[in-house]
Amino acid sequence: MKMPLQIRFTDIDIFGHVNNAIYAEWFDTARFTFIKSLIPGLDPQGKCMVMVHLETNFRKQILFDDRIRIETRVEKVGSRSAGITQRIVNEKTGHVHADSYGILSTYDASKQESFPLPAEWKTLLEGAMEF
Repeated sequence: MKMPLQIRFTDIDIFGHVNNAIYAEWFDTARFTFIKSLIPGLDPQGKCMVMVHLETNFRKQILFDDRIRIETRVEKVGSRSAGITQRIVNEKTGHVHADSYGILSTYDASKQESFPLPAEWKTLLEGAMEF
């Protein structure tokens, strides 16, 4: 999935570039949109997927006038989790400004525990392994 992103004035820090803390917000927004569109019926009060691991590599600063998008795809699918790869790409130059890898685990809010990945979810996740 490719999602264009508008840089807000409040995303910029004293050095004139996007603050590194903002990247996590952007990745979270894109990841939420991606998973919600991929698996209909996820319910944060019932059965859903939650972030259990996140790592980010900062490659190149982002400036206010840059045009960027976040690309999100599934890297791998396990029995109870999925690895998600994301990258922030400059739409004009194609440069990757940052990349991220996270693991989403199944989560049943009523039982407060993970559960085996349903076959339907697994099929949908496996179908989203391309940017």
